[in-house]
Amino acid sequence: MYITMAMFPPRVASLKVSGIRKLFEAAPPGSINLGLGEPDVQPPQEMIDAYKAALDKGYNKYGPSAGVKELREAIARSLKRFRKDVAFENIIVTAGATEGMMIACETIVGDGDEVLVPNPGFIVYGPDVALAGGKPVEYSLKHENGFLPDIEEMKMLVTPKTKAIIVNSPSNPTGTVFPKDVVKAIADIATDAGLYILSDEVYHNFVYEGEHCSFARFHDDTVIVDSFSKTFAVTGWRIGYVATSKEIIQQLAKVQYYTLACPSTATQYAVLEGLRMENHYRKQLLETFRGRRDVAMRKLAEIPTFSTPPVSGAFYVFPRYSQKVDSEDFALRILAKGVICAPGNAFGSRGEGHLRFSYANSKENIEKGLDIVKEVAASI
Repeated sequence: MYITMAMFPPRVASLKVSGIRKLFEAAPPGSINLGLGEPDVQPPQEMIDAYKAALDKGYNKYGPSAGVKELREAIARSLKRFRKDVAFENIIVTAGATEGMMIACETIVGDGDEVLVPNPGFIVYGPDVALAGGKPVEYSLKHENGFLPDIEEMKMLVTPKTKAIIVNSPSNPTGTVFPKDVVKAIADIATDAGLYILSDEVYHNFVYEGEHCSFARFHDDTVIVDSFSKTFAVTGWRIGYVATSKEIIQQLAKVQYYTLACPSTATQYAVLEGLRMENHYRKQLLETFRGRRDVAMRKLAEIPTFSTPPVSGAFYVFPRYSQKVDSEDFALRILAKGVICAPGNAFGSRGEGHLRFSYANSKENIEKGLDIVKEVAASI
């Protein structure tokens, strides 16, 4: 049978291959990777040992759809700094934040529902809404406003069809951390309109100035989506969680059963060990990435055609450039010289004219890579 795109439903056929993925696949061997959002360090040895021990103990079978109780209890304890009333019944363990956001959309978004999503923003938000039958409605994160949302614009975008707002702080791709007043202002919009907030907080342990403020502090109908991938440098383990009301968790568990059955059992026991030592490891990782952030900002400041707002979190910088080329072309020119970065338009139309660099690499490679970027920029 001859297969054509018309044979697939529009919600699938309309999905685009990630611009980031295309660049990674085209990268020549030995390239300096300033494109991947993945810590380049090893997880704590104690977690690796706990993983092996879990396998030896026979934790190789199906587990509860919502995750093992011990891990859910540990996650709930860690979240009490945001909400005192969190219990294990408010937690479902997922196969990373990507799956967590997808099942959250599948659970909450109905056919024709509108969901506000950031532009620029992480690449999965719009597709997740569309795959759930909803309509993504973009709100702007502008360079000149430090990539903070325009609260008045968000109010104007809310209609009777709006069901939820997706937020991400600290942000991928911009590195922006929403201050408390912005978090509360968005929470007030959601409260007044009776909306859910789907809050992607996977970088909450990477805040270099100020502090992370969870939307759950101000809005009861917040769905926190989080991951251990970044916190413990275990991106390949695919484990995260969703935290929200018990009623929503019950529905999420049903959806997860029919998509995943259950998260990896052995991995959960390894993460449980990680949470017992989280503070020590997190502080070390935070100082490492703070130093790398400072190197990246210093090197980018040496490129006269680049403008980079202050970066307070995550491990990305998102400079705007003045060259008259689109961001994919610019990224390909940089790639040809052996440095991987992400084109800004991969994160939405408002990302055009920007490039995303990850500083999840050594200081030496960051310096070397951005020196090459400076040379490429000067040649255009």
